[in-house]
Amino acid sequence: MRYRYYFLEALILTLLLFVVGFLIGFSIEQERNRELLNYYSSTENSINELQNQLDISNLGKYPCPELINRNFDIADRIYTQALIFDRYENSAIFTKMQLISEHRKFDRIRTMFWINSMKIKERCGKEVFDTMVYLYDYQPEEVDDVAKQKVMARITQEVKQNSNEKIVLIPIAKNLNISELSSIINEYEGVNESALLIVNEDKVFLYNQTRQVREYFKLV
Repeated sequence: MRYRYYFLEALILTLLLFVVGFLIGFSIEQERNRELLNYYSSTENSINELQNQLDISNLGKYPCPELINRNFDIADRIYTQALIFDRYENSAIFTKMQLISEHRKFDRIRTMFWINSMKIKERCGKEVFDTMVYLYDYQPEEVDDVAKQKVMARITQEVKQNSNEKIVLIPIAKNLNISELSSIINEYEGVNESALLIVNEDKVFLYNQTRQVREYFKLV
């Protein structure tokens, strides 16, 4: 009888610890998701403001240096947020499905940012900065695709950190049914690959062309 009491006591204690751990973990992840949504809202507002500056009615009102500097501020924010999102997503247990929805929101505003960047280069000159758009499949199932994405993510970070050129790096998941993105990338070769780089809207590099990427940015 005494052993049964000890067993029930241990079971209740175990269940209590499990519930407390679950609530703490869920609370932490929810707080992280609120932080991500704040990042999203802030970046979306900045991109919309930049879009307004690029509207036809505002042409000539804002000088190129102002547009370019603002674009770089947003680019740095997007790059930092992508690293944070990736870290949170890899550690998430209780809010995986919520993060998938939020991921699509971030990729949509990154697409809008890419469009804005192209408009700035059309107006101010293609040489004002380099755009490096890293396109990948979200949550790939094949091991080979995961490996390809790791290779591509590594080379983009290497270029971003070591190049002396002004680079706008934009990571975007291309398989989340973002219509604005599809209308742009469907004209490129290799778009069905699980990972590719589009550089300055005219060069496409695949995962096995990392040396060519380094050569393009004069890192070798």
